[in-house]
Amino acid sequence: MEHDREELLEVGSASRRGRRIAGWGLILLAVLTLIVLRASTGPAHTPTTTPSELNSVIPDGRAANPWPTTPGACGADVPLPIVSSTASAEHTGIQALLGGDRLRQVDFDSGRTTTLPDEVVRPGEYAAVLAGDPITAYATTGSCAEAAPYAMLRVGVDHHVSVIRPLGPTESPLTDGNRLWIASFASDINNPYGTIAPLAGGQRVRLPLGFYASAIVGDTVVGLMQPDPGISPMWLALVDARTGRLQAKLDQHVAPLATGAGQVFWTSGCHDDPSSCMLHRRAVAGGKTTVFPLPRPACCGVVSPDGKTLAFLLDHPTPDSDIEGRPLPPLDIATLDLDTGRLEIVPGIELPAKSQPALAFAKEGWLVIALDAGSRTRLLAWHPGLRHVYETAALPGVVHPPPTLVITSH
Repeated sequence: MEHDREELLEVGSASRRGRRIAGWGLILLAVLTLIVLRASTGPAHTPTTTPSELNSVIPDGRAANPWPTTPGACGADVPLPIVSSTASAEHTGIQALLGGDRLRQVDFDSGRTTTLPDEVVRPGEYAAVLAGDPITAYATTGSCAEAAPYAMLRVGVDHHVSVIRPLGPTESPLTDGNRLWIASFASDINNPYGTIAPLAGGQRVRLPLGFYASAIVGDTVVGLMQPDPGISPMWLALVDARTGRLQAKLDQHVAPLATGAGQVFWTSGCHDDPSSCMLHRRAVAGGKTTVFPLPRPACCGVVSPDGKTLAFLLDHPTPDSDIEGRPLPPLDIATLDLDTGRLEIVPGIELPAKSQPALAFAKEGWLVIALDAGSRTRLLAWHPGLRHVYETAALPGVVHPPPTLVITSH
């Protein structure tokens, strides 16, 4: 059993590919094959806790203790968050696939890692995973070069990795569970409409003018729509992926925080007044919108498969962090019980501003967290009520930020 540990960890910044296609995320995915569960148990441990090296602010607005950095992918220096963890004291049953400079299967309880053999993710390239399936697999590759081509991959039941098709600079894979679509964005004034089509084959559907897809839930595309940037407001909108028809305009000047389990979530008012920060929840099929108060701004969420829990990043409470000229606050990882409205902070993890870990839910309510630590990826797990976050053996290998992971029950 590993000793308890508290270390500085690195989390990557947002992907440049996402910036190139209207800010809609890292465009990559993969699917898994069956994995044999290996369980290990051990005595409980209590981590040794020492004060965190958090950013503090001196009167002229400079950071008194800037976050330390470490070399990351593509020659970048990235800030290091802080995590206090302990070895797992119970069986979790968590199985995961992680991306990076290689595709890796992980058994959380035993710490056993299996690298998928392939000749597709070549030196200098990185794969990322965003969805999983126990039979067939999909992934994409990318490199540090801005103009380098991207490729769609398939991982077979025999673990063989092969190229399906290239991905163009305006194409984005969208997934809900193990279903996959390819969305194309408007490229210029002569091609002002985006499209979407299922990867498995089917009709390519034209999306409304000014609509940029960011996610898909069932057969509903979630995205932002602004037909005329000069006079039109920006709407969070829903579009039918089968017909291209606009289904609903949800709210103005907001972006989706999370989608999944037939729902879409967004926030409003969080940068105006802390008392007006609200989380909105609505089923894509329609119905009323449920509102939850939040103490601070939030982003980058994931929904549990049963649709009852939301995990997301929440600004850490920092004095004067909202005053102009002050540095942005660090981030916490939080969960919200959507039945009771109970908000909990994952203990022992503090992330630097603008960082982004990989978050995913496993069975029995486990939240799995992957952190980029430069030459390795750290894998942690937690569920509401647990006093300390659990950590398994680190995975060697560099990831193109942000890190990505997929949970599988097999």
